Amino acid sequence: MTNLKVEALTPFVPARNFEVSSRFYRDLGFSQVASIEKAVRFERDGSGFWLQDYYVEEWAGNFMFCLYVQDLEAWWSHIRAMRFNDAYGGTARVIAEPHTQEGGRMMQFSDPSGVLWHLRQKLEHWSGKTWIDVERRV
Repeated sequence: MTNLKVEALTPFVPARNFEVSSRFYRDLGFSQVASIEKAVRFERDGSGFWLQDYYVEEWAGNFMFCLYVQDLEAWWSHIRAMRFNDAYGGTARVIAEPHTQEGGRMMQFSDPSGVLWHLRQKLEHWSGKTWIDVERRV
């Protein structure tokens, strides 16, 4: 029998300014766990990605993450404390503050290269579905 079990799916993320983006992700709470030539691996709570010292504007402007969290308000407090405009020269920004949408709470921000992040938290009373269930229905 063939084993097609997936262990992980890991994107490679563009960086316009590699040093600024690396600092941004460390400040966000990710740990650098590995490096190769022109890329570093960042992880947090068992999830991660490779940040590349490579940038194409059209690619970065269309690249998105969706991060599912247990406490969106804690993340919002942390992100506000990072002071994006001061710390990263206005290159990182909050797109949407926490709001209710599609059965949960969510917010969006972009990293210093324009990569869009969606942070989502399921509402407890929302019929037991997970965000994964919602995304699979489309």
